Amino acid sequence: MTIRKNFDHLNSPLADALGVVGEWWTPLVVLSIAGGSHRFEEIQNGLTIARNILTDRLNTLVAHEVVEKRQYSDKPKRFEYHLTKKGEAVLPAFELLAAWGDKWVTSAKSQ
Repeated sequence: MTIRKNFDHLNSPLADALGVVGEWWTPLVVLSIAGGSHRFEEIQNGLTIARNILTDRLNTLVAHEVVEKRQYSDKPKRFEYHLTKKGEAVLPAFELLAAWGDKWVTSAKSQ
C-alpha cells in the first residue's frame, strides 16, 4: 500500500492549502505563535509536542513563508518564530475550524 505524502496530483486550492498547513500539529503550532509563543521551547512546552515534530513543522512553515524565523541570540544561536502576512491570513480559517470543532466534535464528546 502506498501512503500519499502530498496532494500534488489534485487540482484543488484546498488540497494545496492542506499541503502547507494541514499536517498534524501544524494548525496548533500556527495558533501558538499567533498567541504569543515565539520561541521554540515556549511552543514545545505549550503544546507538549516532540522536538523533532516541532522542528519539522516549523521548517515547513518557514519554507512556505507562513512563519518567519528571526535570530535573537548569537551564542548560542537562538531563534524566534513570527507569523508572516501569509500566516496571519490563515488564522480566520483556523478560527472557523475551531468553532466547527466546538459545535460538532467537542459537544458530541460530552454527550
